[in-house]
Amino acid sequence: MNTININHTIENYLSGSAGKAEETWLMGEIARDPGLAREVELRRRTNEILADRSILELRAKLSMIEMRKRSGGTLRNTIAKSAKYAAAVALVAIISTALYFAMRSDSPDQLYNKYYARYESPGSVRSLVDAGNSLMDNAIASYTAKDYETAIGYLEQLIATKQGNIETVFMHGMANMEVQNYPSASGSFTKVLEHNDNLYLEDAAWYLGLCYMMTEDKERALKQFDAISASRSRYSKEAAKLARRLK
Repeated sequence: MNTININHTIENYLSGSAGKAEETWLMGEIARDPGLAREVELRRRTNEILADRSILELRAKLSMIEMRKRSGGTLRNTIAKSAKYAAAVALVAIISTALYFAMRSDSPDQLYNKYYARYESPGSVRSLVDAGNSLMDNAIASYTAKDYETAIGYLEQLIATKQGNIETVFMHGMANMEVQNYPSASGSFTKVLEHNDNLYLEDAAWYLGLCYMMTEDKERALKQFDAISASRSRYSKEAAKLARRLK
């Protein structure tokens, strides 16, 4: 289902009008996605607060009608009572709004920590770096040892001297992600995607979306995750979940 249908299904479920198939599907999604479970619970609590707010608003309106019927002798008490109802309505509105926006979505850092996984290079890795290794071997060994700055140095030498290939560009992006240099990582992943004929396209698209998210480019992040979720990428399910969290 797309996002609109998910939202529609949640509203049907909370209102008690969901069909059996809808409810079964939603329960399965909630079991697989803790973020969606939090979303449904938040909407349920918000609906309860808004229902209480509607009752208070009705009471306030009825009180105002009664106030108009009363004489000047009791007007002061009626106004005071109505003011209490109005204040209660305002308080509920403030609390419900604050609760909704405080819980509506996770921060980019929280989402990143949840969905980012360090890329493990499938290439041959040597346990130690020495002068006899090639630049790429040194770069991969440094990356594997989590010495990312050194890995970046080797990879940039390869790129500058045009000795590298598309793997070099992709690993340059990954190493920069590990040191939180997201703009530089974005540039590398974009080059991989522009090449459009390599084994790193799915990974580059996913990590590029995460880079957009971490640089607060929400529009491009959403566009990227929506495209991935609509594809056959192995990241499609994660991308769909992230898109929901960001919207």
